Amino acid sequence: MSYDLNAAKEERELRDKEPAIDIQIRPLGASAASLVISIINRADFNIAPLSLEVENSLEAGTLYLSSAQQSLDKLRTSLSLQTLGTIAPKGTGMVKAILAGATDGKSDSLTPGIELEFNVRIRFADQRDTIVAIPVVRRILPPLAERPQPTPEMLINVVMEANKARRNRQVLFIVEILLGLAASLGLIFYLFRLWRTKAAKTES
Repeated sequence: MSYDLNAAKEERELRDKEPAIDIQIRPLGASAASLVISIINRADFNIAPLSLEVENSLEAGTLYLSSAQQSLDKLRTSLSLQTLGTIAPKGTGMVKAILAGATDGKSDSLTPGIELEFNVRIRFADQRDTIVAIPVVRRILPPLAERPQPTPEMLINVVMEANKARRNRQVLFIVEILLGLAASLGLIFYLFRLWRTKAAKTES
């Protein structure tokens, strides 16, 4: 009984020290996607990422991995993460990779919204030199919208709109001045007539 409690305690402590892993997946052409794998070490000892494995998917079929520097001809179901080296406590490691699926060149098997399962193997630099496999489930995200580059026509339109707005402000300013002058002249004319009326009554 004591052994079971100690084992459960060690397992719970190990889970609490498991690294935080995030995998961002975005479409990258026909039946291919880019991966960004981020690993944060939450333990108080060093960790060493070993490998990333991808499970087959009902929607996407058999999937393969390669590093961002490798050719797509060298695809495997697992990818070495040893290029990340050792991650110190509270440290972060990040690596990019390519995910590919079967394609006929027409349809895309890696569409946004599909859930994919991964396993990340990590070695802990603890007393037992523990190796754990951490499951990660992520959805394929929509592709990043490319920021449009301004064209000469767009710049000309911006300048024309700015000039038009400036002219409108100038016209509005002139109209306000004219209205103010008209109101002032009307008030002067009214006061002049009022003065003449009073003067005529006084003379009579």
